[in-house]
This record gives sequence, structure tokens and C-alpha cells, in this order.
Amino acid sequence: MKRKQNKVREKTAPRLMYEEAREFFKSYKTNNTRKAYVNNYRKFINYCRNEHKCKTKKECKEYIQNYADFLIAKGYTASTVHSYLVPVCIYHNIPISDINKPKRITSEYSRGRSHNNRKKRPDNDVLNPKYERTVSFQNAVGIRRNELRNLSKEDWVYDETGYPCVYVRKGKGGKPQLQRILPGDVEFVKSYFSKLKANEFVFKADEFENNISYHTLRAKQAQRAYAYYLNKLEKDPEYRKQLELEILNRWQKYNIDKNTGKPRRFNKNNITGTYKLRGKSKEFAIKNNLPIEYDRLSLMAVSVFHLSHWRLSVTVASYMLAV
Repeated sequence: MKRKQNKVREKTAPRLMYEEAREFFKSYKTNNTRKAYVNNYRKFINYCRNEHKCKTKKECKEYIQNYADFLIAKGYTASTVHSYLVPVCIYHNIPISDINKPKRITSEYSRGRSHNNRKKRPDNDVLNPKYERTVSFQNAVGIRRNELRNLSKEDWVYDETGYPCVYVRKGKGGKPQLQRILPGDVEFVKSYFSKLKANEFVFKADEFENNISYHTLRAKQAQRAYAYYLNKLEKDPEYRKQLELEILNRWQKYNIDKNTGKPRRFNKNNITGTYKLRGKSKEFAIKNNLPIEYDRLSLMAVSVFHLSHWRLSVTVASYMLAV
């Protein structure tokens, strides 16, 4: 008897489009960016297939604005709509500015905020003794949930200037980062590492089986750090030169031009003068009794040493205005 040959299933049009897009985004260096772009583009493919019966990349391209309108109608925030559209516009070579969408306003950021209209996290987990270790640690350190999970004994280190830090091996974008610890918290944070065995994790997996918003705690720690630097600068004007040098040292170590092998130029305007809120961000700050002006040097110290962003706008929008 002749054996029946297994039929090779042909790939569906959406599957082919997805694989082509995945191949396209392979050129992006960081794994997190690749995954995010591929996953968000898959959502666009599913929309085009379900709503418009598209079978080709060319057909999908005609419905990018419709997709933006669809996301807005679903109630997504301006930031989320923007994130979903970025890989779509990149892949189809269309400027995202050509797509009509809501403008992102920093005061309307919702992650970890009290005005977040999504499902609220229960507060009782923060008070649960089972999670006290992670909460207390996060209150003094301020990193992301997955970064907390992966900390081990070897991650208590000192930075290029000699300050004690928690070393995050894979921060946002898969990049390593040094989380500087404020002087008053050093001994407390160090105690989490001192009694561990080699390669032993700081926390156990079940210590994260909760609904705690670690990003909210991260924002509060960033605000504490800003207050620390601002207070120190006000008491000791000479400290300004020292802090500027520390930021420059960090820049020269981690911002190297691949072509020349030398540090990229640092814009000293980022550490000079006052950062002033405007428009709706200013209205939001006034409404919530928050400052409308920030010392740029203190902000940059928080951004560099405690958030690893190097961006004042992100520091203000996502952390200083987090209520």
C-alpha cells in the first residue's frame, strides 16, 4: 500500500505578512524594541484582516489612518496610540506626523497614576507582610519589577565616581544601568545583598505574586532623589560643580561614538538654568500643588543616576508629575 503523503499547508496571507515584518525588524539592535515592534505590527495585520479583508502589505497600507481612528475609538491613550502606530509607519515608510492622532500631553500620562482610568490595583498588597521586603527595597531604590526579580548578590557595586549602586544587568532596551543609592539608604539597601551566597537572587519568585504598582514606587523614589539633590545644591553652591562633573563622567563612560571611539558631545544646556512647565502640564501641576519650575541640574542627576533616561522631559512627565 502506498503511504499517503502529508499535505504541506500553505501559509496564510496574514502569516506571510507577519513573517516579512518580523524579518524587517530584525535590523533593530535591542531585543525589547524588536519584540514590541513585531507584536504591535501583528495587531495592525489582524485589524486589516478582520476589518478590511487585506491580504497584502500594499492593501494594509491604505488603512493606517483607519487603524489610528479605530485605536482612538477603543479609548486608548494618546501615548498608546502613538506606540501602536510607530512600527506600522516605519514598516510602510510613512511619516507618523502624516497620521491624524491625539497629541501626547505629559500631564495626561496614566501609568502608575491615580487618574488612571484602567482597572485599579488593590492597595492591600502594599501592606501585606509577604511583600514588605520588595516594597521597602523599592522605596529606597526605584527600579522596574523585572529588574527587581533578577537582582543577585553580585549586583551591589560602585560606580565610576565611587558611589554605591544597584547594578541592573538588563534595564530598558536590554541595556545595563547603575542605580545610585541615596546616602541615607545605603546601609539598608546593602543589607539585602550582604548575607547572600554567590549568584543567589535577592528576592524569591513568590514575592512578586502581587498587584503592586512598582512604577508608582519608582516615581516616588525619583521625587525623593530630586528633593535630595535640590536641597544639597541650595545648602552648598560648590556642590554644583561636583555634580556637573559626576554627570559628565557618567556620560563619557557610556555614550561612546562607534565611529570615533570617543564620547559624544554633551549638551550642557541640560544642566544649566531652570526647566519650566508650559501649557497643560503647567495647568496640571498647579491643580495638584506641584512645582512648575525645576532645577535642570537636579533633574538631570535624577534622570541619569536614578532613572537611566538622560531626558529631562521624560523625568518630569513620567516621574515628577506622577500623582
